[in-house]
Amino acid sequence: MHMPNEGRPSGVPPSYSWQTQPVVQAGNSPPAGFHAITGWGQIFLVAGAAPVSLNVSLRNFRTYLLSTSGKLQLIQSTNTLDGAQFNPDYQGNINIPADIRLDSGGYTSVMTNPKAAFHFWPTAGKVNFDSSNLAGILVAVEARINPATGQTAAEVDNRYVLSVGADYWAGVNSVWDNYRSSAGVAVGRFQFLTTEWQCFTMTTIFARNRTAQTTLFSC
Repeated sequence: MHMPNEGRPSGVPPSYSWQTQPVVQAGNSPPAGFHAITGWGQIFLVAGAAPVSLNVSLRNFRTYLLSTSGKLQLIQSTNTLDGAQFNPDYQGNINIPADIRLDSGGYTSVMTNPKAAFHFWPTAGKVNFDSSNLAGILVAVEARINPATGQTAAEVDNRYVLSVGADYWAGVNSVWDNYRSSAGVAVGRFQFLTTEWQCFTMTTIFARNRTAQTTLFSC
């Protein structure tokens, strides 16, 4: 969370703080009355890269809450993800359906759109949480590019970047309402996607609680 993005996401306005580095938004202080949360992820073409559509697999999506007692609680865990292709600036929540399927391993896969951001989240949706017992949040997912027949890793590696994050919501049944029903928790570091499985994370766990993060979490 303290390192710059490996690559800039294409189409994101320079005024957006997370275009160049991870950011903490509401962090561990959800808005009053908000009692639901979900982790999410996003995939962008790297700024300056030649437009190309690639198949990306996603697995082991998880959201954890760190309690004030130091316990790391797993509240979302799935290989089944939903999502859509959004305008890269997310203005107006404008989106179109994404080509989401299952790969040969039974994991979620998607064909990227070089002109859009693939924004994804657990199909099961948001979950309730206790804001009075919150000391940190951790989101993780594993991802890789599946090259087409005849494509080499050199031809597809580092063309796209992925980051994960989380949002607070007023309730588990809340819908997007121009940010009145939701608030960003944080946006993790954008890292390059390659043909190898990699782990992508976001956390709001402070240094004093790092022991819980490192001893109870593995990707």
